[in-house]
Amino acid sequence: MPHREAFLKPLLVKQLDLVILFVTSICNARCRTCFYWLELNRKGDLTFDELTKLSLTMPEFHDLWISGGEPFLRKELSEIIQLFYRNNHIRDLRIPTNGLPTVQTIQIVKEILKACPELKVEVDVSIDGLGETHDRIRGVPGNFEKALNTISELQALRTQWSNFTLYINSVITQENQEEITRMGEFFEKNNAQLDGHYFQIIRGDPKDPTLQTVNPQKLGQIYREILPINFRYVSKRPRKKPLLEPLIRAYWKAGYVFSYQTQYRNYVERAKWKMPCTAGQTSIVIDYNGDVRVCELRKPIGNLRRYGMDFRKFWGSVERKLEIRQVELDQCFCTHICFMYDSMRHSKRVMLWELPTICLRQLLGSFLHKPVVRERTNVPLTVAPSSD
Repeated sequence: MPHREAFLKPLLVKQLDLVILFVTSICNARCRTCFYWLELNRKGDLTFDELTKLSLTMPEFHDLWISGGEPFLRKELSEIIQLFYRNNHIRDLRIPTNGLPTVQTIQIVKEILKACPELKVEVDVSIDGLGETHDRIRGVPGNFEKALNTISELQALRTQWSNFTLYINSVITQENQEEITRMGEFFEKNNAQLDGHYFQIIRGDPKDPTLQTVNPQKLGQIYREILPINFRYVSKRPRKKPLLEPLIRAYWKAGYVFSYQTQYRNYVERAKWKMPCTAGQTSIVIDYNGDVRVCELRKPIGNLRRYGMDFRKFWGSVERKLEIRQVELDQCFCTHICFMYDSMRHSKRVMLWELPTICLRQLLGSFLHKPVVRERTNVPLTVAPSSD
């Protein structure tokens, strides 16, 4: 089944491209960074039959990003993924995990990889600090060591399946801001099969609001120090398309620079994005109980159970159209990378001007002199030119 070309079609057509699906509210961690903590460990998860009807009434879309709760605690997770693979022809799957349920994680990932050979499967293991820092933020003694074990097991799968990638995801907070760079270097050095490391500023209304007070100057320093780490991971990408690979890598690197610029400016000065937010137009969030939101950080606008699990009825609803308009009126811009990323790839300005400009500066070696972040804090974020 044909799919949208990853670069051109999003620039020309605004259609559903990304679905974030909360498969359960059950979680075995007590993360102080969690913006979803009030909804955790409740009853009422959508049943497999309800998810089947949902899938059958949805159009084709490219990206399915799973959330929760802890996704790997959902027993039918593999079967749920296969539903959307067969019916909606998804081709990009991302699953976050706290790394605690190692056995379930490995078993389910294997099942997905065997059943969905054309699906790009990415698992993101959440790590928010080294040793006790991570355990303290996650609220589970021994979480760090258990997560390391899960990472080790997943790396073994990484060597067997070419369509499987493995990332670390870290949330920058007041409590771990002094060790973020060291943590990035630790995982890069000790885990040869990792494909990358995401670093995101804490977002939403977390369980522990004191974690939100990240020092602006420190944040600029962190972005400056982790960019080379991100760039080295990009440079390790397998050369699947030799002629296009230099351009693809340059765009990936430019995407990191642009994302950090945007996050920094929004966090420090509440600056708007350079592109409109397409939440509710090209992406949608479906909660564990059928509630629907255009963004994880906005309130529900309806419940799919009230629509008989018929997604077409919801998509054509007045409620969705009004919420899209409200996002525009609210000038709703944030540091949330999921919606930033999806809005970026649907923006002509970003894809055809902002990113090429960053690529050109990189190729010319001018990153040494051109600040990537230039805000009132006067913290320059620069990066050396790439050798690629």
